[in-house]
Amino acid sequence: MKEKDLYVDFKPQQLIYYVEKDDASYGPVVSGSYLSKHYLDDFIGKRNKQELALREQLKKGEISPIYYYLVMQEYGEKDLASRAGVSVRKLKQHCKMENFVKMPLKVLKKYAEAFDIPLVNFFHLLIAKQESTGKFSIQHLETDNPYFVVTKIDEAKK
Repeated sequence: MKEKDLYVDFKPQQLIYYVEKDDASYGPVVSGSYLSKHYLDDFIGKRNKQELALREQLKKGEISPIYYYLVMQEYGEKDLASRAGVSVRKLKQHCKMENFVKMPLKVLKKYAEAFDIPLVNFFHLLIAKQESTGKFSIQHLETDNPYFVVTKIDEAKK
């Protein structure tokens, strides 16, 4: 690849490529990522929509927290089952809320270790705004799922 064919103006993500330069030598060239420039915003938007949809399903009790984290952390079923020490069949059962609530605590701890999250996160979702003014309010919101609560941290109303 030639140097002139490589350059992409995308400052947020710069990469170093080794290419043939205009003077026929090879060397490093700093350029942006084509994929990041053209597709990153689309990916982030779709990912946020997916998270909101899963969060709503979780609040309604349609899915279990196991399924939520399986999708959000992009695990494959076989990989997660192996890490948690359960069969894929059991994992699929644990993805349903009616089976999740019957799960022994030691199995739940294995899932928490596999996801690298505190055990309480299976029963609790924390929502916080990115920007902060230093003053905030905390709300605990009930959901249709009796085993799950949402804590929302917002800027305090003046």
